[in-house]
Amino acid sequence: MKIVILGQALIHHSVTWPEELQALTHGADAVLCNFEGCLPPDDAWPMKQKTVHAAHPKAGVMLRNLGVTQLALANNHAWDFGHAGLLSTRSTLERSGFGVAGAGHNLASASAAAIYNGVALLSVDAGPTPDWAIAGTGPGVNALRLTCTLGLPAKLLTDLETVTIITGKAQKSARRRAIGYDSLTPQRDFYGLALEGSGEPREIWRCPPQDTARIVADIQRARTQAKFVIVALHYHHWSVDWGKSPDWLSDLAETLLEAGADALACTGPPIAGEVRIAGGKAFASSLGNVVFHTARAKKYDALRIPVRQGCALIFEDGAWRSVVVEALVPSK
Repeated sequence: MKIVILGQALIHHSVTWPEELQALTHGADAVLCNFEGCLPPDDAWPMKQKTVHAAHPKAGVMLRNLGVTQLALANNHAWDFGHAGLLSTRSTLERSGFGVAGAGHNLASASAAAIYNGVALLSVDAGPTPDWAIAGTGPGVNALRLTCTLGLPAKLLTDLETVTIITGKAQKSARRRAIGYDSLTPQRDFYGLALEGSGEPREIWRCPPQDTARIVADIQRARTQAKFVIVALHYHHWSVDWGKSPDWLSDLAETLLEAGADALACTGPPIAGEVRIAGGKAFASSLGNVVFHTARAKKYDALRIPVRQGCALIFEDGAWRSVVVEALVPSK
């Protein structure tokens, strides 16, 4: 069995696959990657004003020519053109012969595994994702709804509370709760930013237990349907060092791999990150790019951010390994 997991494919222009990359995917039983973009219908419109990625209309054909079999759709560009764009992307890629996961008409379809040759792909988006783009009874992506609080020492918490009183924010919030516009919560906040006590200032990210439990159940269900289970997770809550796994992600990886996933392959940071292989399991905090048709190539190069070097996870001869992939990025 040979499985190849590539990073994110952001395709705006025609591509010619390098021989080295073709050799990497040649003979694979399954090739997976994150489809970073949208294939909207003609009458759809963007839902935001910047970083909107309508993929090349033939992007699916190009990926099929590389041997890609399954695509992860749960990411922050699946909904660039609203529900219409999300559903059009899924249906277009399905008609092109791909197994797709991570976005659909409802949570059941968005969280279902895409299975090919005994390999199950689950796709999850860890956001940030607007509520309307999260799959539930209606269309959206399969979301892991991370929460963040700012941990602060007691004196700083008191100082911020004083600011809300001086500005009138505390009084206005109390009035809204009294009327019933807002509910009373035990969480302290400062202008909408959740706060809690901590020995030193720090961000505290948490995965909601109900979302984690649901993804664990999806993994266990997929294990009954396929020999291998791969979880593709896309996120934009990065560490200060983009190449390092944030604490919340390392903890989540341990949970999902123990639950039965064979690999957790992440995308989001536009560079290759840490890879950990142990006990027959693989965790990549970021596979970076395989195609990255960004308009910011010159800025990345000027800042020496290595977007031109991605990573791939390979399962072959009964073991996982990682290899460097030279990403297709616009010339300097």
